[in-house]
Amino acid sequence: MSGRERMHKKGAEGVDLARLILESTTWIELPFDAADNETVCTLERLDGEDKAYDAMGFILREPKVPLYVESKNYDVTGNQGADFSEFLANAYSITARDLIRKKVDGRREFMWFTTHPFSLNRWSDLVSPGEIKRALANHPEVLDGEGINLDVLSIVSDRLWLINVHHKQSELTLSAEELNRIEALLNRKRRKK
Repeated sequence: MSGRERMHKKGAEGVDLARLILESTTWIELPFDAADNETVCTLERLDGEDKAYDAMGFILREPKVPLYVESKNYDVTGNQGADFSEFLANAYSITARDLIRKKVDGRREFMWFTTHPFSLNRWSDLVSPGEIKRALANHPEVLDGEGINLDVLSIVSDRLWLINVHHKQSELTLSAEELNRIEALLNRKRRKK
């Protein structure tokens, strides 16, 4: 198996792990992934560039909240800090496009799901407005000439998720049968009874 095939397989395994763990919480539904549904998983930034996320679904609040997930299935840190900075800049740019240019709030939330910790000396601040501002300084192209809006910084910070799991955590998730029984009781997906 070539390095590229191994990388693709590892990425798909990461999306599967994210789906397994997140859906097991009964609060998240991830029916779409970029491999099969790239259009649904793709959003537009301020500069008109598209960003495809690994998975898309919903947080099952009332009403449902769109969730875009970037999954990193790493054994080592690698370039995760730099990749996360780009993730923050993209989340800001997509949200700013909604709020500033389109004047509509897409209410999207963005999740970084990883199997390896990174940037440990800044971990508690990684989703802060200051960290997003730093990411925008590293990726000014996503602003398309717009200034940084402090209200949008705060909104994006509130809508970011940073999840770090170990592969063995999958052993603690609900089985599909257990999940179906619990969902029937909770009815978070708002199916008619």
